[in-house]
Amino acid sequence: MPDPLIDRRGVNAVEAVFLNEFRWAFREQMVIDHGTDAQAEVIEGDKLTGKLIALQIKTGASYFRPHGSDFVYYGEKRHLEYRLGHSLPVFLVLHDPDRALTLWQKIDGGLARVTENGWSIIIPVTNVLSADAKAAFEAVAARIPMDPPSIRRARMAMDLDLMKVLSKKEEIYFEIEHWVNKSLGMRGIAIMFDETEKEPPDFELEWMYPETDHNWLMVHWFPWLDYERIETRETATSEIDIVVLRVRINELGKGYIVAEQYFADGLPGPEPPEWWGMAADLIAR
Repeated sequence: MPDPLIDRRGVNAVEAVFLNEFRWAFREQMVIDHGTDAQAEVIEGDKLTGKLIALQIKTGASYFRPHGSDFVYYGEKRHLEYRLGHSLPVFLVLHDPDRALTLWQKIDGGLARVTENGWSIIIPVTNVLSADAKAAFEAVAARIPMDPPSIRRARMAMDLDLMKVLSKKEEIYFEIEHWVNKSLGMRGIAIMFDETEKEPPDFELEWMYPETDHNWLMVHWFPWLDYERIETRETATSEIDIVVLRVRINELGKGYIVAEQYFADGLPGPEPPEWWGMAADLIAR
């Protein structure tokens, strides 16, 4: 019988490496179709750097297809195009819970083999996700433009799918885990529609961030949401509080959705005249 929690096991295993061995911040993404599963941010000392990478996590022995002494991953062309066009470097991570084996490969046009039916990429058996891989990930993350506008654009782009979902809801609640006296103070966001304390929540986002202030979290990561604190609940564990927020998408979020829709599809209008295509052909030559 298929394991209904297999994807969760993969995310948790990858998260553990980034938190415990890399000592980086980790944030799970809401996945829509072929989106990325998570992002990680380099921490230097106790400071977030804005150096980000995106992660595509595939869990299960079926993804470990032998290719000589290594493995090969197969995917659809549209997924490759999405990942190569992503605003962040994207890494593919394969996790086999039965063997406790986690391997990685950077998704790169030079490494991918594209055919009429799809694409493939080799996953070296030596690419084990462990502390030894930290330098390889950090070298790529460091190439991201580090100016504040670029960081803000990247973070907005990564949340587009979540914006679209939340924009269609009237009552939205965030329940944020606040771990008292812990360096990684913000851990996990449960998203609920219509009411709080749902079991299970409508969505869960795995988070680990070196902050304890929910106001910082919302301004830093969710500038496209307005919010108000409803309550702070104590739990049976004295070290964990739950901060409950009522949120709603704001004008920034609504405008960003409209802008991205325009970037993707343009404006509807009449068909261009026949000479337009001829001119485009001449320019292309």
